[in-house]
Amino acid sequence: MKKILAWAAAAALALSMTACGSTSSGSQLAGSTGGEGGEGGYAGTTLTVGIWGGNDQEAAAINQVKADFEALTGCTVELKTYTDYNTQIQADFIGKTAPDVFYVDGNMFPFYSQLGVMEPLDPAEMEADKYYENLIGAFTAEDGTLYCIPKDVSTLALYYNIDLLEEAGYTADDIPATYEEMPEFLSALQAKMDELYGPNQIAAMTYNQDLSRNIPILTNGGAEICDAEGNSTLSNPDVVANLEFMLNFVHEGLWKTPADMGLGWNGEVFGTGKAVIMEEGNWVYGTLVKDYSDINFGVKTMPTYKGVEASMSFTVGYGIFSGSENKELAKEWIKYACGIDGMNTWCSDAGCLPSRPDVAEAMDVESDPVWAMHSEMTSIAIPWQMEDTCSIINSAYQNFLPLAVSGEMSAEEAMVQADQQANSEIANAG
Repeated sequence: MKKILAWAAAAALALSMTACGSTSSGSQLAGSTGGEGGEGGYAGTTLTVGIWGGNDQEAAAINQVKADFEALTGCTVELKTYTDYNTQIQADFIGKTAPDVFYVDGNMFPFYSQLGVMEPLDPAEMEADKYYENLIGAFTAEDGTLYCIPKDVSTLALYYNIDLLEEAGYTADDIPATYEEMPEFLSALQAKMDELYGPNQIAAMTYNQDLSRNIPILTNGGAEICDAEGNSTLSNPDVVANLEFMLNFVHEGLWKTPADMGLGWNGEVFGTGKAVIMEEGNWVYGTLVKDYSDINFGVKTMPTYKGVEASMSFTVGYGIFSGSENKELAKEWIKYACGIDGMNTWCSDAGCLPSRPDVAEAMDVESDPVWAMHSEMTSIAIPWQMEDTCSIINSAYQNFLPLAVSGEMSAEEAMVQADQQANSEIANAG
């Protein structure tokens, strides 16, 4: 995530939107009457949909959803693709030129929900009960107002290289189900890899130095990494204790970053046979099949920590611009794109997980063990979302965690420094 615009601009944005009101277009609902060019009575109406760029697969998927929706409603859909999404769309909010309906990353929702730029949605009308409860919760403001509907989700699961495990004398069943049991297993596994391939050639397991990956451990037991006002509390003793547990893996040589292995990301390390185990999102599945088809791999549930099983979920929703003149049509877009048919098309073609169980059933995700495992993780996943200072706290964490990894600072010292940097920046911004 790039950092959000200056808070002064955000304040100006909030003020500028006050006058936009919540007037509706008065257009007919899709399907209400026949219309030239489609069945839904919106002929001659243009709906703008704000998205960010994706790969060719995602582009083809959104264009198919667009074509199907146009055929159903008779409207014209214009996709507005942003290259620097959160910066550019905020400029459009201020200029009152934002798309009628637009992507909202779950990570950014707390920020946008405070600015008055999104139209409140009726949970009953939008059938909010059809979606995973934790994903709907990620787009519900503190006052209970629903602003977005999740269009998809990705989760983390544990991947393992079957051939490397077998060479070391193990099977997938030998991989511990708890983080507490992992050190002994990884130590023996790393020793075997070093014996077979030489030191530092193959990592027993990789990890990421990012809050979005570390939260399930860091916040275990109710530990908080930020308070209700959005201030960083990374130096909370409970957070530090959980961090020290993580750092033991690193200091004992059991976890390595992709950079430690001279590569760019987990998928590349795992795909080139340089790691036995990784924790990664379902987005890696297509990469492994397409680019590293010789890797024989399996996938398991995330390990538990202190008896708690958790994954991370990364979700994106659709919100409606509060200044839109096409709100009814925008609702119809969301109902279709996030309904059974539209979501099935999007997720099947783009390689995403559905955000509602009935679509998962319609897609028959259970027939593919990888998709089935990631789908299973959805209900126990923690949405990647904090207060609206998320990006600031994450940056500070990433700045000082390496000093704890290297031993230049203790975990507590590093997190105290991270808190100081983050909270100074938050105070200056506010």
